Amino acid sequence: MRILVFGAGVIGITYAWQLSEAGFDVSLLVRKQRLVRYSNSGITISCTDVRGKEKEYKKTVFRPRTIDRIDPNDRFDLIITAIKNFQLNDAVPYIAKYSGNAHILFLGHLWDETQLIEKHFSKERFFYGFPAMVLGAQTINGINCYLFGNSSTFLGEPNGKLSPRLAQVRGAFEGSGLQPRVLNPIEPWIKAHFAYQATMMGPVIKAGSFRLFADNKKLIGQLVRAVREALIVARKAGIKADGLFPFWLFKLPAFMVIPMLKKYFNPTMQAAMEASIKYNFEELKQMYLMLTKLARQNNEKTIYLTSFEKYLPEAEKKFLQ
Repeated sequence: MRILVFGAGVIGITYAWQLSEAGFDVSLLVRKQRLVRYSNSGITISCTDVRGKEKEYKKTVFRPRTIDRIDPNDRFDLIITAIKNFQLNDAVPYIAKYSGNAHILFLGHLWDETQLIEKHFSKERFFYGFPAMVLGAQTINGINCYLFGNSSTFLGEPNGKLSPRLAQVRGAFEGSGLQPRVLNPIEPWIKAHFAYQATMMGPVIKAGSFRLFADNKKLIGQLVRAVREALIVARKAGIKADGLFPFWLFKLPAFMVIPMLKKYFNPTMQAAMEASIKYNFEELKQMYLMLTKLARQNNEKTIYLTSFEKYLPEAEKKFLQ
């Protein structure tokens, strides 16, 4: 299987690295200004690997085949699109034009973007996924990533069936340590996770850091209530995800959910989320503002969800330096 990873951020590089280590023929699409640097010096990867019983720290130089444009003559079997949500408007038409007959895996946050994808591709050409097991941030010469064993790379077809291509990609990911898990259906899960991630940014920027947020039971309680509101907004938008794990947990009383979240937000997760929120701040901000705008359009009472907006200007100064 010939694979192109479209996007040289944390997710794209991590997946290209792990697939390449497993022996797959992987190319990485990068911006032209990085093409020479990555081709000559490689990509420095610092990795905290928590997939095994013991935490493992790795540092390596990854030297993938790099390209700065898609050529249909390359005849890729699979294109993994691993870019930020707001980049899809430009990327989807480009991929549709030059991808030949490759199958496209859209790996990341999606909401209305599913309509854009369906406009440019038949359902036989694309499927969805979410890289829940990977967090991190970019550095000057590469990335700093975290690989978690208690999560997965979620995969699924638009029609909810297990197709031969999905089975093939699941096998490739499994052999690469990318912990695939097929969801049926996957769209509601991805969109509910969009709402959850957008909501989480609020109490974190209110606290000033993820560590301070994770140590504050009151703020975690505000997160629980804000997520409940976000899931109501999602439900009104036709997204039925309340019964999916982990989102049904937020139906439980807050005094039950808060201890579970505090345990989940261990020191390694705190460091990973701190790096990830700073790296993805612009994407998360746009997701959050879209969610609050939708709530207002639907006249939803989102007291907790919208209460964090006033902290955005200060957060922009901190995270967009």
